[in-house]
Amino acid sequence: MAEMRASMSEFDAGADDLFGVLGARFGEITYPAGTATTPQALHEVLFVITHRGAMRAELADTAFQAGKGEVALFLPGDLSKLRFDDAQLTRQSWFAGRLRGLTPAMRERLWSLPRRKAASSAVTYLVREALTCEVTHLTADGALLDALATAILLRYMAEVESDPKRFPRSLELARLHIHGNVEQRLTLGDIARAAGVTPPHLIRLFRAHLGTTPMEYLWSRRITLGIELLSSTDLSVGAVAAHCGFSTSFHFSRRIREATGVSPTQLRQGLTTTGPMREEPG
Repeated sequence: MAEMRASMSEFDAGADDLFGVLGARFGEITYPAGTATTPQALHEVLFVITHRGAMRAELADTAFQAGKGEVALFLPGDLSKLRFDDAQLTRQSWFAGRLRGLTPAMRERLWSLPRRKAASSAVTYLVREALTCEVTHLTADGALLDALATAILLRYMAEVESDPKRFPRSLELARLHIHGNVEQRLTLGDIARAAGVTPPHLIRLFRAHLGTTPMEYLWSRRITLGIELLSSTDLSVGAVAAHCGFSTSFHFSRRIREATGVSPTQLRQGLTTTGPMREEPG
């Protein structure tokens, strides 16, 4: 234990020099159609994912539009003016926070990033995890939110700099649709339409790149979310089942037992025999 305390102290001593986000806040917001903002000077990083509608951002030296399934990145010092979709509501998830450890090299990397890009399933997953932590007060006095905000920003940076093409865009769209609508009664046809491909083609994509089918991927995500809610909230088993897209508590309990070896009640009491397997974002 003494060695562990010493190593943690050494880590803490250099923590202020690490790049990261401090004081992170996560939230969701819906803007009425046609909403516009006055120019605002930003003092923090602001990261936004649009789930419905669209947003046009005017900065001092550029302008762009971020639609459904896209990220918008705003950095300290930006003077931004926003206008939202005139025809429909615009729904967004976001986080904001202060930047630390901003060396000249890191500043150059951040300010060279595109201000808009398609939201990857990994980024969407991390934002959803952070929102769940915020709602359930599972924040470790804010440290967990800071860590997740930092991970999201670094993931965004890594995706831009490495330009990953691990998965076809249609597969990413399918995963995004699943992650964003896990509580809905999705069908294979729903997911295929969101991805812009036929159901048979989507099945081939999932099997070729992920070794599973779209529906099994959906059920896996539902089970993962169910385990998280059982572990971190006081919601009843029935409420958790409904939140995760299960039509009955019996079906939910059966799938949880298959995944963990114990019932939802036993899982909540910490009596797992295998331990939950967390989904690894791609």
